Amino acid sequence: MRSAISSFIMVVVVVSGTRAQEPAVVESPGVRVLRGLTVPQFEAEMQLMTQALGVSCGFCHARGNFAAETNPRKATARRMLEMARTINERFFPDHKPVDGESRLGKVTCFTCHQGSERPKSAPLP
Repeated sequence: MRSAISSFIMVVVVVSGTRAQEPAVVESPGVRVLRGLTVPQFEAEMQLMTQALGVSCGFCHARGNFAAETNPRKATARRMLEMARTINERFFPDHKPVDGESRLGKVTCFTCHQGSERPKSAPLP
């Protein structure tokens, strides 16, 4: 009986000491547009961008140093993110993304790129 009680107490201590923590928010001077996202949200957003453009991380980031500002495509990506944010704030202010959906809003990188490095052109009339 005594060992059962001490085992129960040990389980309670272990379980109570392993509460789930809230995911950390990305706080870096290099993150200028996608602020306020948790680490998992930020990573998911980056993954959605690579899929939308059909590229890998090295397309916009310097290999081996994601914080570096040496790749000019990184500045272009920021401008595109700001453009998408502006469009979404103006035309879709009430949109709430569901799990797995971009936090940018309804208009995302995929809206124009559709898996290509360059935005797809509108069809000619």
